[in-house]
Parts: sequence; structure tokens; C-alpha cells
Amino acid sequence: MNKFFKVLSVGALALTLAACNSSATPKKDTTNTSKLTLEQVYEKAVDRQSDIKSATAKMEMTQDSKVGSGEQSMEFSIESKMDMDVVVDPMAMHLSGSMTMPDMASAVQKSTEMPIEMYMKKDQGFFMKDEATNSWFKLPDEQLDSMVEQTASSADAKAQLEQLKNFIKDFKFEQTDNAYILTLDAKGDKFKELIDSEINKSMKDMGLEENPLDNLTLDKIHYVLEIDKKTFDTNKLDMNFDLKMKVEDQELSMKTKSVVTYTDFNHLKTIDIPQEIIDNAQSIPQ
Repeated sequence: MNKFFKVLSVGALALTLAACNSSATPKKDTTNTSKLTLEQVYEKAVDRQSDIKSATAKMEMTQDSKVGSGEQSMEFSIESKMDMDVVVDPMAMHLSGSMTMPDMASAVQKSTEMPIEMYMKKDQGFFMKDEATNSWFKLPDEQLDSMVEQTASSADAKAQLEQLKNFIKDFKFEQTDNAYILTLDAKGDKFKELIDSEINKSMKDMGLEENPLDNLTLDKIHYVLEIDKKTFDTNKLDMNFDLKMKVEDQELSMKTKSVVTYTDFNHLKTIDIPQEIIDNAQSIPQ
């Protein structure tokens, strides 16, 4: 199951912008209108991406899942709320928040909230806190290399944007007084092609051969991207998707709702891992 969730996060990175030659349709009560086309907004957003050295993000996600069918089926929900700081060079990240999930060991249906905190810095390592013991662990360097590569790959917006040229007609392009709004409402297998290359790359990075897309059906994707009119920063990503997948001979259906809000671009110069964590963290064997 963890393998599957990793794959979904990588696939979501591919859904961003597309090029088009029409200007944005003003939403209701919009008075500050722009004549820029989607193609022009696309180019400016890519150019801006290359100037971003750091950012802060707030992420909220809910996943409602059902495994199996009939009396043997099991339903559960997972909610997560995360705050993340990212610096591009040297690649570093600090993430903190919580995840609420069902307590599978309990006979009574209840949820457990699990605090999460981790640090990653290219020249120092990948550290994760164990809240149960109030101690820190340092993960193997191989996991650090993989995390750095995936984070750097996600920052390469231009390569991801190019993948969407075949899906231009599927995007709605609108504007408010302060933002350009790109919306994708999609159904069908053709959108699996959009994320297939990213999934295959992720599988290789994790040393896996099977592509989960072979057993996956995308029932619906609703994706909204907000780009600031003045700065061309990506301020918000709102994504909902419904899917079904075969997992160990059972069908998994999942409805996911996620919102990521970005703020404080280029505010951070560095992310420093507290020396106490570096000195006292226990190394996890390879």
C-alpha cells in the first residue's frame, strides 16, 4: 500500500500547465482583466520557476478508501496536514504536521493522530522523528539520494509542462482580479499516458519493476491551478481524483482531495538541521 501512495504523489506532479492561444475568461465580478494567452502565462510561469530558490507550503489532504467488496470490504479515511519549507540549493527540506488514520489494531473503530516531523539536507542527511520515543533517526544515504533526486525532479517545472501539450483542449483557462485559474476536469484512460513516464521513472528509482498503472483506472480528475497575475508564482494547487486499482487480487477504490498553498517565495536562504538532532540521531541499518 505504501508503494501505491508513493506512486500517486509522483504522478500528481505531472499535472500542471498547458499551452494555448486564447486569453483567460474573466470570472464573475472580475474588473482587472488580462489579454495574456495561456501560452504566454505558461512561458512566464516557467521563467519564474527558474528564479525560485525557496518556498513555504501548507498541505491538506483527505483520502477515503475502500478495499474489497461485500461483507469482507473495509473502509477507512486518512487525513494529513503538513507545513513544509524547501530550499533549492543546497537541496533541503523541513516538514512538520500530523496524519490521522484508523487504528487497525483496535477492535473498536477509531482514529489515531500521528505527529510527523522530518529534515532533509543534501550534505547532512535525512532525519525523521519517532514521536513515540521522542527520538530522531537518520535514514540510510541511499534514501537521501532518492529523496534529493525526486525533490529536484519536481522542481524542474519546464520538463513537466512540456508533457501537457497533447492535452491543451482539456484545460479551462480563466482569470480573477489577482490570478489565472487553470482547471482540468478529466475522465478516461488517456490521462494515464500523462503520468506514465513519471510512474515508470519512480518505479526504477525505488528498485521496482511493476507499473501500478497497469491495474489502475482513473474515474475522475478535478485539478485547479492558481497563478499570481503579477509575479507568476504558483500560489495554489487544488486536486481531487477518484480511482480504482487492483491490489493483491482485491480492488481498491480511493477518493482523494488535496490542497497545497504556497507562500513566502525566496524568503528562506537556508534550512539548518539542529545540531542536537545530528549528534544524537540513531542510524537505521541498511
